[in-house]
Amino acid sequence: MASFSMRWMGAALLPLMVTGCGGGDGGSGSGGTTPVVVAPAPTPSPTASATAPAPSPSPSPSPSGTTVAPFPAAPAAPASWNAGVAALYATAPDVPNCRAGVLNASVRADVLTRLNALRAIHHLPAVTYADADEEQATQAALLMAANGKLDHFPTSAWTCYTENGRKGAGSSNLYGGLIASNLAFYSEDAYLAGWMIETSNIVANNVGHRRWMLDPFLGRISYGRVAQLLSDGRRTDASALKVFDFAGGVPAPGSLPAFVAYPQGDYPARYFDPRALLSFSVIADATQRGGANATVNFSAATVTVKAGTTTLAVSNITFDNVGYGLPNNIQFNVAGLQDNVTYEVTIANVTVRGAAKSYTYTFRTMG
Repeated sequence: MASFSMRWMGAALLPLMVTGCGGGDGGSGSGGTTPVVVAPAPTPSPTASATAPAPSPSPSPSPSGTTVAPFPAAPAAPASWNAGVAALYATAPDVPNCRAGVLNASVRADVLTRLNALRAIHHLPAVTYADADEEQATQAALLMAANGKLDHFPTSAWTCYTENGRKGAGSSNLYGGLIASNLAFYSEDAYLAGWMIETSNIVANNVGHRRWMLDPFLGRISYGRVAQLLSDGRRTDASALKVFDFAGGVPAPGSLPAFVAYPQGDYPARYFDPRALLSFSVIADATQRGGANATVNFSAATVTVKAGTTTLAVSNITFDNVGYGLPNNIQFNVAGLQDNVTYEVTIANVTVRGAAKSYTYTFRTMG
């Protein structure tokens, strides 16, 4: 598996455990072992009700004149792995004794700020932080860090098993799950980028992490991270971003756009890679996650990508109505993408509420 940088993070959908021995603190560059990442299992695909709700306004591209605040800058790299980890905690973890530690409030605030800045680019409503569910995310991260693997269905045989950890593992994007002497340090910004890019999931045609983070109906998140230098010199690090099944539910979203496209508008380059799958979902019903959203049909759809008058090659087109967040999605690869070039994407012949619809939007990745 290739190591990742701030621009591209290799991410495997399957659990992986890597062990190592020896080694000191070392640096924080991208030459170390790469964490792995898995998305939570999809919720069951909602079925359409017998009586369809009233049609929403005809879909149209998001207003091109919408102003989006500048995206937060990438954080500075720490002097070392130990320094980066130490800065995360008010109380450091003790993984061998199943203590998750206490993250600094600023870490969770940073995750929320960056995720909401990302959602704003997509014209999606901001989410809030769910304090009541924080322990689930924290215990899920502890499970992954203690066992050196990722799994949404940990059993009671796992070290540091708790019911909160099990619940959090099943409802969170997961990252890390490695125990190694050369594990590289990555910021929360890099973890969010890894969940968005999903380059190594091209073979599986799965962008589930991204879809949860850009779910129009997300509403809330909770976050946990457990990282420690172990007594034998190995490092462990894992994080969990809880994205569904919140205590008390989530608030209804406000105004929603007609679609969710990735990338869209002026996009931070570190949150995209030309090898990544581009994706597009229709918001056919702004009142619920299911309903007409679950019956959008891409079987006759065509995808065209242009840079000016030049048409780029599009390949690997797949689509589904699986419930990773919004239950409709089409994903595809585009050859020859470059930073600082404006591309126009047209997705035509999409069946929405029985009618053929066409959508056009632009994007430009900015370094």
